[in-house]
Amino acid sequence: MKQMLQFEGRHSILVLMPEDVTVPFKGDFIISAKDVAAVLDYRGEKATTNVLKFCKEDHIYNVTNSDLLNRKVRKLNNAGEKFISNLSLNRVLGQSEQPKAIPFQDWLYEDMLPSVQKTGHYALPGVESELLHFKKEAYMVEIAANVLRLPESGRLKLLGDFNRQHGLSIPLPGYADEPITESATELLKKHGVGIQTKAFNVLLLSRGILEEKERPSSKGGTKTYKSLTDTGLEYGKNIISPNNPRETVPHYYPERFKELLNLVGLERIDAP
Repeated sequence: MKQMLQFEGRHSILVLMPEDVTVPFKGDFIISAKDVAAVLDYRGEKATTNVLKFCKEDHIYNVTNSDLLNRKVRKLNNAGEKFISNLSLNRVLGQSEQPKAIPFQDWLYEDMLPSVQKTGHYALPGVESELLHFKKEAYMVEIAANVLRLPESGRLKLLGDFNRQHGLSIPLPGYADEPITESATELLKKHGVGIQTKAFNVLLLSRGILEEKERPSSKGGTKTYKSLTDTGLEYGKNIISPNNPRETVPHYYPERFKELLNLVGLERIDAP
C-alpha cells in the first residue's frame, strides 16, 4: 500500500501497516497523530496533544526511523513521531467536535479501508495506482518485443533496461544462445555483390523479406526504419538499433545469405 495517503487532495496522511514497522501494535494500522491533528484543523503547539488526549495510552506508539521496515516511507523526525492505533482513532473522531471529524471518519471507513482490504492499496479516484502503471509498462515491453519481432537477445536487452529503470534486481541471463548475424553491408561485401545496401533493401521489400515501420520523431512527424518480416526471420533477426532503441536493424545469418541473394535474383561474384 502507498503509505502517504491524500485526504481531500490537500492533506497528506502517513498510515503504517503491520508489515511496515517492527513495532507491534493493536489494531489494523497506525496513523500519524500529527497528520490527524492537521486534518481536524488543530493548530499551534498543542495540536498533536489535542488528538492524543482522546487516546488510550497503550494505543499510542513512538515510531523512529530504525523501526521502519518499509524504506519507501518518508523520513521521520530523529526523536521519532507519535502514531495512534485505529482503535483510538475511532475515539478521537467520535469525541472530537472538530468539523472535519465526521468527513474524515467517512473517508477512512467508507473509502480508504475498503479499498485497501479489497485491492491491497489505496489510490485517489481517477489516479492510476503504481502497481497498475507498472503492469502496463511490463505489458508494453512484451508488446514492443513482439511488434519489433525481436530475438531472445533483444528481449533480454529490453528486460534489462526495464529492470534498471525500475530499480529491480531480477536476475537475467547474460546472453542468449543465438546464431551470429551480420549486417547486409558486410555480407554483400564478403560475397562480392556489386550493389549498395539501399538497393538491396528495395529488392527485399519487394519480396516481403523486409517491411518499413514508422515511429514518432522527437522533432515531430514520423521516421521510418526497416524490419525483417516473419518470412524474413528465416534469414536473420531484428536487433535493437544502436542509434535509437525505438528502431530495429535487420541482421542476417551468414550461412543463409547466399540463399537470400538467389531469392532476390542476385548472382554471387567471387572475390579475387
